[in-house]
Amino acid sequence: MIPPKTHAVLDAASAALLLAAPTMLGWPARVSRGLATLGLGVAAYSLLTRYDGGRAPLGLSEHRMLDAAQGALALGLALRERDPVIRKTVTAYGLFSLTAAALTAPKGAPGLPVGSAALPIRNGDLVEVAEDVAYMRLAIVNVVFLGRVGAADRGWVLIDAGIGGSGHAIRAAAARRFDSARPAAIILTHGHFDHVGALRDLAEHWDCPIYAHPNERPFLDGSSRYPSASPEVGGGLMANLSPLFPRGPLDVSDRLRDLPQAGELPAMPEWRWIHTPGHSPGHVSLWHAGRAILIAGDALSATRQESCYYAVTQRPELHGPPAYFTPDWAAAKASARRLAGLTPDILVAGHGPALAGAEFKAALARLAEDFSSVAMPKHGRYVQGAFHDRSS
Repeated sequence: MIPPKTHAVLDAASAALLLAAPTMLGWPARVSRGLATLGLGVAAYSLLTRYDGGRAPLGLSEHRMLDAAQGALALGLALRERDPVIRKTVTAYGLFSLTAAALTAPKGAPGLPVGSAALPIRNGDLVEVAEDVAYMRLAIVNVVFLGRVGAADRGWVLIDAGIGGSGHAIRAAAARRFDSARPAAIILTHGHFDHVGALRDLAEHWDCPIYAHPNERPFLDGSSRYPSASPEVGGGLMANLSPLFPRGPLDVSDRLRDLPQAGELPAMPEWRWIHTPGHSPGHVSLWHAGRAILIAGDALSATRQESCYYAVTQRPELHGPPAYFTPDWAAAKASARRLAGLTPDILVAGHGPALAGAEFKAALARLAEDFSSVAMPKHGRYVQGAFHDRSS
């Protein structure tokens, strides 16, 4: 990663070279004018950028997009140029701008290694972690099946509904595990796009209700969209692309029910839901106290979800919630500490492989203790003003 202050120096040098070098080298006026325009643009948006703190209107995320745009414009100018020296020079500058934009991305929260704690999984597998708990990875997200193999009709529940287009895979896995019995309900940890992609399809196919926390209702009854994404948290391509992710609203109000206030789950008397806000206002996690099994949704992540490489490979690391879609870091910290206080033996998160064992327990305790330095990004529109004491 290029440090912000170094990037500022490169921007100043770029603007000066674009404005002065073509004329000094005797290049044609048509080339000099085009590059001078780019130079003035670089100078203008650089003066408006807060490279490392401050109150300037542009953050590094927006600045990087402008760097990429002017790099692309430089490549466009090069393609029209017949002089080979000018063409190669301007092409090199365009590639330099694109590279600088890519390498300035913040690193994101470091997380904690938990390699030996991960249970094996392959995309599309149905992985059993307990006699009544199985989960399946669907591309970048997990869905969970609660209920014993061969459970009777309405004797099991589905946790979350995956990404769009995953309905067939979820129905097929449910048919194998429960002999085509229908679920009592679909329980949502929250309503982000990658957890509700097949929601209406599945609810209508099984003719079952959908349960969520009352605070999540506005995002599920067509009333509200989720807050804007925060790509400046860094960490990788998933964070960079997050402004393109759907934010709703989704309307499933005809089947939507509030979770019971006493904390129980339909058809699952030994399980309880726990309100774990932060990633979303009505986020919930599910807990089986007798066997210390935690289904955490996105209150915790078992991989670096901000990174496309990690999201695809499911490389195990313990993290807080996906940073680009987390608007309340103080609540997220409190939720992580509450879940760590349960001392679970097994974790099934919304992203990444299931985790268990001593390494996982130690990592979870440390994440809760050092949440601000381990799980929170250093930058982001929702980080500013949040409790961010590096000592805790």
